[in-house]
Amino acid sequence: MLEFEPPLVGCVISNRNYSFSLLQATNECVLNIPTLEIAEKVVGCGNTSGAKIDKFERFGLTPKPAALVGAPLIEECFVNLECRVVDTGMVAKYCLFVLEVVKAWIDPAVKNPRTIHHCGNGNFMVVGEKIRLKSKMK
Repeated sequence: MLEFEPPLVGCVISNRNYSFSLLQATNECVLNIPTLEIAEKVVGCGNTSGAKIDKFERFGLTPKPAALVGAPLIEECFVNLECRVVDTGMVAKYCLFVLEVVKAWIDPAVKNPRTIHHCGNGNFMVVGEKIRLKSKMK
């Protein structure tokens, strides 16, 4: 998260990945936040190229139309964030795209999501514990 209003996120994508060229060509994407239940599918997607296979078909995932961007949502993911590229100033040096979240989707049926986050080299963190602290943010 880089900014709250408008909601901006930083996203690093290797320039060796098929997703890099797609994002450069379309200037839009969907960021997906999966839960532990589909972790094996997530790893499978990360270890294959969409240039050579249909990842939805190969890993049994369901594409859903997005509202504001051309890339599909993934029905099995807890969160889908429709994004548009708003700054490419750091792409050449760092492969860092600044994206504006233009629409967010959440699965209301999932009450206590155990989302997974890649830490590198096959290591993932599973979120589960919640705490609430007083905040002055609106």
